[in-house]
Amino acid sequence: MNRWVALFVPFCLGGGWLSPESARADEGHAFFEAQVRPLLVTHCYGCHGGDHAKGGLSLESRQSWQRGGDSGPVIVPGMPEESLLVRAIRHDAEASPMPPESQLAPEQIAVLVEWVRRGAPDPRDSATKIAGMNEQQAQAWWAFQPLADHQPPAGKSSGTEPDHPIDRFLLEPLEAAGLAPAVPADRRTWIRRATYDLTGLPPTPEEVESLVNDPSPDAFARVVDRLLDSPHYGERWGRHWLDVVRYADTAGENTDRPLPEMWRYRNWVFESLNRDLPMDKFTRMQLAGDLLRRDARGDAYAEGIIATGYLALARRFGHDIDQENHLMYEDVIDNLGKAFLGLTIACARCHDHKYDPVTQEDYYALYGILDSSRFSFSGCEAKGAPRDLVPLLTGADAEQWKRPWLAIREPFDRQISELEAQRPALVADWQSQAATKRVLLAADVEEAGGITFADVPGAMLDNIPVRKGETLMLVVAPRGNHGADSTLVHLEIQEQGEGQRRWTTDDLVAAFPQANPHIGPADAPVGWHFLDLQAEPAGLNERLEGYENQPAIKIWRRGETPSVLVNTSDQPIRVWTELPARSFLLHPGPSGPVAVAWVSPIDGVVSIRGNARDVHPANGLDGVAVSLEHFADPQSSSRLGRLAEESSRRDQLIRKRDADSGPEPMIPAAFAVVDAEPQDASVHMQGDPEKKGATVPRRWLGIFGGAAVPADAGSGRLQLADWIATHPLSSRVIVNRVWQGHFGRGLVRSVNDFGSRGEGPSHPELLDWLTAQFEAGGRRLKPLHRLIMLSAAYGRSSIA
Repeated sequence: MNRWVALFVPFCLGGGWLSPESARADEGHAFFEAQVRPLLVTHCYGCHGGDHAKGGLSLESRQSWQRGGDSGPVIVPGMPEESLLVRAIRHDAEASPMPPESQLAPEQIAVLVEWVRRGAPDPRDSATKIAGMNEQQAQAWWAFQPLADHQPPAGKSSGTEPDHPIDRFLLEPLEAAGLAPAVPADRRTWIRRATYDLTGLPPTPEEVESLVNDPSPDAFARVVDRLLDSPHYGERWGRHWLDVVRYADTAGENTDRPLPEMWRYRNWVFESLNRDLPMDKFTRMQLAGDLLRRDARGDAYAEGIIATGYLALARRFGHDIDQENHLMYEDVIDNLGKAFLGLTIACARCHDHKYDPVTQEDYYALYGILDSSRFSFSGCEAKGAPRDLVPLLTGADAEQWKRPWLAIREPFDRQISELEAQRPALVADWQSQAATKRVLLAADVEEAGGITFADVPGAMLDNIPVRKGETLMLVVAPRGNHGADSTLVHLEIQEQGEGQRRWTTDDLVAAFPQANPHIGPADAPVGWHFLDLQAEPAGLNERLEGYENQPAIKIWRRGETPSVLVNTSDQPIRVWTELPARSFLLHPGPSGPVAVAWVSPIDGVVSIRGNARDVHPANGLDGVAVSLEHFADPQSSSRLGRLAEESSRRDQLIRKRDADSGPEPMIPAAFAVVDAEPQDASVHMQGDPEKKGATVPRRWLGIFGGAAVPADAGSGRLQLADWIATHPLSSRVIVNRVWQGHFGRGLVRSVNDFGSRGEGPSHPELLDWLTAQFEAGGRRLKPLHRLIMLSAAYGRSSIA
């Protein structure tokens, strides 16, 4: 408001087109801005401003003083002698003194009396307050000012100190205080200090002696340049930055799991500093590298993704990717504010910042930008593997990456496909040889408890004759319409005789997943082997061989007819199989039959026992039919063997293919952040995400102009990156961090807080001058290091 008045009032007063009333009003407003407002800000707002105005009286706006306080109205416009405010500032006996500690100067009292006499003109329509500061304080705060054009003080005429700008800034206040700087450190101390500062390593004896014996005027400069060119420079100063951004290899908090591929971000920081990437680009890449490089390919594309690892470093507080995200975003906003701007923005999560000009709406404007992005998730014990890692290759590059691996597998895949194409014909050929089909049982289901086959009158289940070489298939088929998920049919097949049997489970409508042997019940007859064949609509996925005290078995893998080869010795076999008759509500109607098949090596008999259970007649199975199909053709056994041989050959091809090609090459990925669906966030009242307030458009901080994210700009991270990278505050913050790295203490000691709760700069002119030099040099760190380290101040002895 002040800026508008300052620009507008002279024009109005100089124009003849204004009415007398308008001219008087503008005169009054000009008087208020020039004389009254400064008095109110300096002497009155402390008690009569903010959320807890003393006596209920606020002087922050025209409406507030018109409303008055606990004692009623305090200003009667045009009548100063009737106004309680005038009596209070005069410290009259009948009024509470304002200010209470000491009376205003007579000329200040005269200004306020004149203001009331003029009718108390006040252009303030409402209290102008930005969170923890009023407008004047916020606009005047040192950290928010443009860089001032401070020039180094004039150098000393005696010439006893180097004519270095930094030293001239530092010497002036020392001399004013009657102090002298410390003496210079010796060269051995200097090179040790410089080498540790820039590389984190000690200098070699040769390097020390080289400097000690070098009389050239640029000896120190050449040492600094050599150290800045060392790859260890990026590691040393990269560690400083990684400390600022709370880098770790695990996620922290509840999901303290390893962060896969996070080393890529760490290495990117080292490499960026070694190549002296300008700090504005360094900032942009970490906040929006994926967007800056979205049209790139190869290493340039990958670099953009990797750099956003800064954001993905956020702590995870929940056990799933969508849990407690409000706390994750708080962690990001907190670090982003401190690392880049030196502001404690996260203090505005539950309410306006109590001390700095950051509103709760500001916080949720940034929150919406983050909530419009997708963060990689490290996984957790409950949810398992990490998710949403970002590939570092685009589509075409990803195909090229896998091409050698696919070339090895391609000839094998062709042969495997040919074998799979032949299998239906082989199965059909074998099934066509069925000579007889005997219905052993047909039963209606009348009770939900199911049926037991042995109790069904007329069932032909005992001592069924079979002949040597004959292939038999026992088929269980549901009858009627049913909508239950499944009805389980238990079968027990007993076969007398010695020799080797091949048992094969075959499903006319689905594949069986497994055949697991187990010991039978404790009361089972001695001398029987037991084999459990479980039939479900899925594929095989394992091999089992040689279980103790049980038949040796071999299970054919997924996609073939599962079979079990049993050596029975002198003992008969009892096979238990569980056959589900399935149907699904999406596809009503009876499910198809399921079956168990085997080849008899001898003349003998088989007996079948079983039951159907989990039956629900209202919705479920109406009945069960069990039939035995004889494949009397002597060739049927060999045909069944061909199926097994083809399955074995396919297995061999798969094993050979996998051995030759190795595992599928993983597309390189990074733990990073990419854009998601753009969305504005709602204010969380008291910071509780369950208490939603007004929706806040995504935008920049209000104190810095509050620029909005364009509607077609995606998440807004790219705009946020530009706002931060180009603001002088971010330059001041990084320059202060570099100073801290060399001197152990920043020009602003509170390096993460440039707000009102932090400390002001010890040498504000020097900070602004260094920042201006930093920006003029392209925002590169290496010239800044060189500037600082070649000053006499850097080379002074630490011994008093």
